[in-house]
Amino acid sequence: MRILDSVVGSVRPAVQQAVQQAQKSVPMQRQVQALHLYQRGKRLVVGDDQPRFTEAPVPDVDDLDLTEIDTSNPFLWRQGKWESYFRRLRDEAPVHFRADSPFGPFWSVTRYDDIVTVDKDFETFSAEPQIVLGAPPEGLDLEMFIALDPPRHDDRRAAVQDVVAPKNLEEMEALIRERVGEVLDSLPVGEPFDWVDRVSIELTSRMLATLLDFPYDQRRKLAEWTDMMAGSAGATGGEPDVDQIYRSAAEVARAFSQLWHDKAARLAAGEEPGYDLITLMQLSEDSKDIIDRPMEFLGDLTLLVVGGNDTTRNSMSGGVLALNQFPDQFDRLRAEPSLVPKMIHEVLRWQTPLAYMRRVAAKDTVLNGQFIRKGDKVVMWYAAANRDERRFEDPDRFVIDRRNARHHLAFGIGTHRCMGSRLAELQLRILWEELLARFDDIEVMAEPERVQSNFVRGYSSMMVRVTPKGAERPEPGPYRRMWLDRRAAEDSPAAETTPLAEQASAGEPSSRPGERPAQPTPRTPRPGTELHTVTLAHRRTPAEGVVELTLASPDGSPLPAWQPGAHVDLLLEDGLTRQYSLCGDPATPSEWKVAVLLERDGRGGSAFVHETLAEGTTLQVRGPRNHFALEEAPRYQFIAGGIGITPILAMVRAAKASGADWQLLYGGRSRASMAYLDELEGDDRVTIWPQDEHGLLDLDAVLGTPREDTHVYVCGPGPLLDAVESRCATWPEGALHLERFEAAAVEAPEDALATFEVECVQSGVTLTVTEDRTVFDVLEEAGVDVLGSCLEGICGTCEADVVEGVPDHRDSVLNSEERACGRTMMTCVSRSMTPRLVLDL
Repeated sequence: MRILDSVVGSVRPAVQQAVQQAQKSVPMQRQVQALHLYQRGKRLVVGDDQPRFTEAPVPDVDDLDLTEIDTSNPFLWRQGKWESYFRRLRDEAPVHFRADSPFGPFWSVTRYDDIVTVDKDFETFSAEPQIVLGAPPEGLDLEMFIALDPPRHDDRRAAVQDVVAPKNLEEMEALIRERVGEVLDSLPVGEPFDWVDRVSIELTSRMLATLLDFPYDQRRKLAEWTDMMAGSAGATGGEPDVDQIYRSAAEVARAFSQLWHDKAARLAAGEEPGYDLITLMQLSEDSKDIIDRPMEFLGDLTLLVVGGNDTTRNSMSGGVLALNQFPDQFDRLRAEPSLVPKMIHEVLRWQTPLAYMRRVAAKDTVLNGQFIRKGDKVVMWYAAANRDERRFEDPDRFVIDRRNARHHLAFGIGTHRCMGSRLAELQLRILWEELLARFDDIEVMAEPERVQSNFVRGYSSMMVRVTPKGAERPEPGPYRRMWLDRRAAEDSPAAETTPLAEQASAGEPSSRPGERPAQPTPRTPRPGTELHTVTLAHRRTPAEGVVELTLASPDGSPLPAWQPGAHVDLLLEDGLTRQYSLCGDPATPSEWKVAVLLERDGRGGSAFVHETLAEGTTLQVRGPRNHFALEEAPRYQFIAGGIGITPILAMVRAAKASGADWQLLYGGRSRASMAYLDELEGDDRVTIWPQDEHGLLDLDAVLGTPREDTHVYVCGPGPLLDAVESRCATWPEGALHLERFEAAAVEAPEDALATFEVECVQSGVTLTVTEDRTVFDVLEEAGVDVLGSCLEGICGTCEADVVEGVPDHRDSVLNSEERACGRTMMTCVSRSMTPRLVLDL
């Protein structure tokens, strides 16, 4: 709504024309001030409809009926109750309706896959007219391009997007690093200070001033305005009162309209255009006259300031907090600073600085079984999606090198994905690189103060103490001691039930952050290496020579979550361990399903399963782990050979659920030997190809023409995978994903070493690996804590982090990018290209 439109209400066309002319001639801040006076008078006469919030203890979610759960409560984040609320909704009501919140009725969407569905479908779920749950004060419902649908959204976004183009980011890096260094070098050493004020706000204010070419000495105003404009009670449940917000809006209008006119005058005088946001808007056909449309002008500038502030600022604070709450990860980061780029994705996932975005149903629709009417508010809780057990293993833990952290939704997905995501990642990476170069420790001294909001997951204060490199760390304070004790208590029960080979990595740390360690700290167990006791609840035969096992917890409790492509290890008798892909439904936490092909000439594992395992049998299972994860793509080409259908089956179901385009080519010896035909036949996207009817699979028909939009997933016997790999040689890098039953033949490089040394930094031993021994064998013999399973380089169980040296990769788990990085290796088959290899074991 335009400001003067609000004042005069409903007017005739002639008056409307006068209003539009006035908007061009009356200074923008005067328009806002006039609106403020009008609204104050109106409030005195008729009141307003802005909600009021008084903090009270948030009830335990287990004490509430589902209909009583209100995720709009602005104190959920501040009081630390949000995790339990969203966990219950994900499990019991992933699309949940709240009928009577202070912001009106709305739907909460809390599962990752459902949120992706909503966020990508702007034709069904419109971003207009607002992205927050409620509404700002009357007259300040600014029109932002993030709250527009295509094509208007695309045109307005395109006007400013070049400011964060890759070339511009490259040029910014040196400036960002310089300013980060200035801020860090000014910090007091050895005494508490407020990290939020001295670092997070200061750095983001400096960056915003640069992007906007805003007066540098007034940069703190940008953060102040952000807190006001994004924090109204009516919009997000925040603290600022209405009068404060109007005053801030007037200041924003004055400052940016003055900046606009100054830059326009300089351009008219022949000055070379800069590469700041204001100049880019002036040079764009879509926004060159936006100054004449006050609500659009204020809306887009407010969006750019809020977006550039809240995400980066609160992730800067959240990363420090996460490393203090997970001290083992801080130790790992100190030992391996090269993990910073991976950690940034995990910081964004774990923190999720903006909790949600709102949509409005543009038509009647159904989402995950719930009927949503046209006009209903639909809230995508990114904070819940980023803790979804169905997408992320052990999601509440902070793991600096989490394999799929990059899949977080902190920036949204689809048309409205955050324009400045790459800039935010760049700022966070540089901050942590410079921090680790200067400081040995950053200790959080007390529980941080969190903001009151259902939208911004931010911090108003966080007291920390830094210890420079080379100085002795002081004794841990009460807050760090609390987290050390809590993590030790979490680990101690595992030491009583975990096999001896795993206790070293599951037990209490032998040294604490904040103290100079006397000896190396045992590493945290890799996700997916935990043992679980299960019962064989049911077995059936879905095809000749194939038995399907349904595994369940003996007490009926949920099993660990998994995603398509995951596998588990079955620990059988006589030391046999075999890996089998999960082929059931990840949305059914009460059971796992695997299908096992009988191999008469195998090594005994499949025969044991077929001939010995009966319903009611109890067995040990390790996992799940996932080295064959289904990455997001607009289109999939699935190829399965024989029992290779098992991981592909779960992927097909996921692709169906997400609405992605997909095709499946499924081959086998004969129809009788092909499992799950009853589920797959009849779908025109599935091609069934029995070899006794059609011969070998026609791979050229599906792979002959490389496609930029397609990911290829294939599982099956070695010859099939080799043939697919050959045909995908000209496809885009990263398009092909393989899972092998047996390791591919790998020729040793010409300069591979026959003998080399392996140093284990956690265990404090250095060992020699000779030509006739594997790294795994040597480590295990020396008592180093390693886990192994297939010992052929296909399951990923024995993966170890590489601290120094160059691995000679001979596995079938890592992709080309992971091999090139050289940060991990499979110790059962891979060797070394350097005389000395240092592992984090």
